[in-house]
Amino acid sequence: MSIRVIDIDNDYQSLIDNKDFVAVNFPIKDAVKIYGNSYDRLRGKNKLKLEIENIIGFKDNRLNSCEAIENFLVFTYYLLKTHNKLVVFTAGLSYDSIDDYIKIMEIILSKLDNRTLCVVKNFSDINESKLTDLYIHINKVEKEIIFDFIKNWLIGFKPKDEFFTYPQYFGKIEFETYDYFEMLLFILSKQNRNYEFDFINKNNSQYPKGIVLINDNSMYLGIGVNSNYEKYFIDKLSEEYMKTPIVCKGTLPY
Repeated sequence: MSIRVIDIDNDYQSLIDNKDFVAVNFPIKDAVKIYGNSYDRLRGKNKLKLEIENIIGFKDNRLNSCEAIENFLVFTYYLLKTHNKLVVFTAGLSYDSIDDYIKIMEIILSKLDNRTLCVVKNFSDINESKLTDLYIHINKVEKEIIFDFIKNWLIGFKPKDEFFTYPQYFGKIEFETYDYFEMLLFILSKQNRNYEFDFINKNNSQYPKGIVLINDNSMYLGIGVNSNYEKYFIDKLSEEYMKTPIVCKGTLPY
């Protein structure tokens, strides 16, 4: 057995091109998909979860969490039963979930013979746990306000994700694209479409993170700031939007 962890900025293309490896969760046609109907149609999920718990030696609530981590753990184990080599892209998992996923898979792989798992981490080298998120909440979705926020606050930022699907994590896929702006226009073209867009700028020492959240036909426009600049940007956002931003540390604003 072996497990290899690769940063998204490193060269993982050779693994995808290698016919010995099964690509999982990558935004390419031939990849096995983690979300949507693929997991929903997976048979014997409860049996697979019991097998995982027997292997790792403890009951794991993440296996019944109805969150992305459940899909990753169960589907990866299912694929490892019939494939020797996997390369898995962790898009959709949080930082903590990526760490949990790797720990559990290390245990599972130690019990399986002749298996190789390459985990491609979908994250930047920005330590988001040390940032304070400041959100301006607007109780309706205004396209022009979002565009102004992106133009005025997110110059030099790039989308954190490389591929976008709607619904974002669960359910039958209605729309998918490599272009975040195309997805943004799709979300804004109709009511009741919720989505989270994350942006990063490693060169912005004051606030290296940006967020646009569409939720319940309202929107949250956010930046992740370093602690030294927290008061400065609270005041700056308050002045521009005429309201006090919501302050969050590792949580959502709603």
